[in-house]
Amino acid sequence: MSLQPQDSPLGAFLKALREEEIDCILIGAMAAIAQGAPLMTVDYDFWVRLPERQYVRLLTIVRRQGGVIRALTLYELSDGTQVNAIFQPDGLRSFEVEWKISLWSELEAIPVKVLPLRRVIASKQAANRDKDVAVLPILRRTLRLAERLKKGGVPVRRTTERREKNPQI
Repeated sequence: MSLQPQDSPLGAFLKALREEEIDCILIGAMAAIAQGAPLMTVDYDFWVRLPERQYVRLLTIVRRQGGVIRALTLYELSDGTQVNAIFQPDGLRSFEVEWKISLWSELEAIPVKVLPLRRVIASKQAANRDKDVAVLPILRRTLRLAERLKKGGVPVRRTTERREKNPQI
């Protein structure tokens, strides 16, 4: 009998969503971080394809796994990982439309859709909360750099110019 590594609480949560046939898309800061944005956050925001009146299904999953319900849509998994369930994020189109353009990635070895950075920006812009507005310049710069790299361009470092003028640097 081979030993299987234990799922992390986040991995177990994502597996349970899949077993319950609840699709989700990773959105917010964690989606931006997954695409190279130099941000920090303490929670995972998942847009769930679930009518809001069925939020009890999410509560059941969290409780079954030893997590704590902090609010109807804010959960703390058994290891302290915070998860937000979002039913209709600001500034985004329908779940189906955003699902089609979202990128497949892996989170805790579980396949998960990740909202493209351009759409994360649209959502944060529409939410217009202070914390969202504060990160928009970073997200936009990350998007510009990613697009430049995709086109085969190499980001130019300003230190190169100074080095040419002063080789001592």
